[in-house]
Amino acid sequence: MRGRIVTMDKDRTVIDDGMAVSRAGRILAVGPRAEIASRFRCDQVLGDAHSIIMPGFIDAHTHCTQCFVRSLTSGELPMIPRIYSPAQRSLNAEQAATTVRLIAAQLLRSGITTMCEGTLNPAHEPAIVEAIEETGIRCVMARGAADQDFHHAALYSQITDRSWYKAREGQAEKELLATEDFLKRHPARGEGLIRGAVNVSALMNFSEAYFKGGAELARRHDATIQVHIGRDREEVEFCLAAFGRRPIERLADLGVIDEHLVAVHAVLASEKEIELLARGGAGLAHSPVECVANLNAIPNLPRFRASGIRVALGCDNQANDIFVNMRAAWLIHGAKWGVSSYDAEFLSAGEIIDMATIEAASVLRCDDLVGSLEPGKAADMVVLDGSGPHMMSSQHLSSELLRYASRAEVKSTIVAGKVLYSDGEFPTIDIERLREEATAGARFVRDVVADRRYRPLPAW
Repeated sequence: MRGRIVTMDKDRTVIDDGMAVSRAGRILAVGPRAEIASRFRCDQVLGDAHSIIMPGFIDAHTHCTQCFVRSLTSGELPMIPRIYSPAQRSLNAEQAATTVRLIAAQLLRSGITTMCEGTLNPAHEPAIVEAIEETGIRCVMARGAADQDFHHAALYSQITDRSWYKAREGQAEKELLATEDFLKRHPARGEGLIRGAVNVSALMNFSEAYFKGGAELARRHDATIQVHIGRDREEVEFCLAAFGRRPIERLADLGVIDEHLVAVHAVLASEKEIELLARGGAGLAHSPVECVANLNAIPNLPRFRASGIRVALGCDNQANDIFVNMRAAWLIHGAKWGVSSYDAEFLSAGEIIDMATIEAASVLRCDDLVGSLEPGKAADMVVLDGSGPHMMSSQHLSSELLRYASRAEVKSTIVAGKVLYSDGEFPTIDIERLREEATAGARFVRDVVADRRYRPLPAW
């Protein structure tokens, strides 16, 4: 790779005229072009003097099997149990595989080389694994399946109704054994494309036994345990009614908060709850576009970071484009926290790019492999075209990447030394076949959930 090298190493080194060399899927050397060219003879060189070479970006939170439904939720609140969940449940294994290929194509097109997928349907798992390996994208895959029934008594129904939960006897043990088997096949610190993780999706539908067993499993396998937490007001209401505690306080009671925990969203985390996450060393998966899509809340991201919490950006299938998500983080937190305090340093451009690269890798416990361009790490890279007028006269590269760059700049996306996207071509994905299958899948899901919308779909 030739170009301006943004290493994202501990010193955030940028090499203006540099090269990165890889062999057998690993980075051999990174340095000034003259030095590297004198040491290595390269069979193929990607990039040129105008290119910007970066570590592959990371999507720290997604659900592939939701990609056929995302536009059907527009203008509908609330919509996760009413539209998203039935749409996911309606898919067969073949359709689930198509969603993975579609998400992979979208992510690779924007320079994302690693995604974090959370699955809840064991029937889909083999097809999802096969599709991930087929496309060649890297994945932290958190698997799990709910073991608890629950009922949330909404505000007006509480006159006569109460919230409740009931675990299904023996199911936690069964599912945790399945997750352990998955972790043995896809080690959390392994060399394969897929690294396993533990999905304990939410306090409402996973039992106390599942949470405690999942946390122990994550520690034993050095994996992440991923939990949607503090996501919406209904969850807070349910936890206060059922447990007498706010959601993150409940996680603390269960002994789940440590460096293995990835708290997903946490948009309604209180000051006390942020401190609980910080003291435990947990990470946060933040999806800025999802904040607007769901209108639940905008988390106090500057407060999270000031407390030392590592943060990763996740597309969460609302906009599978890392540039959109980085810019959304800049804009929504600027509007929420920067404007109100007249503080231009509420989040720096460098911090936001960290959250899409090396810091995201740390949150997902894969920074030994990805997130920066350093010898020994995986050759997961993206080549950006820096020749456009909007990228000329460079003065402060991180700010320019955040404010002006887009997926249109992505020329090539490489995973483990293999080119998976280049100038409109996807060597591992049959795009025309995918177009047909995705169109059919989207129509199928539209028919499944159309009557569940409160309002008819608009004409356009």
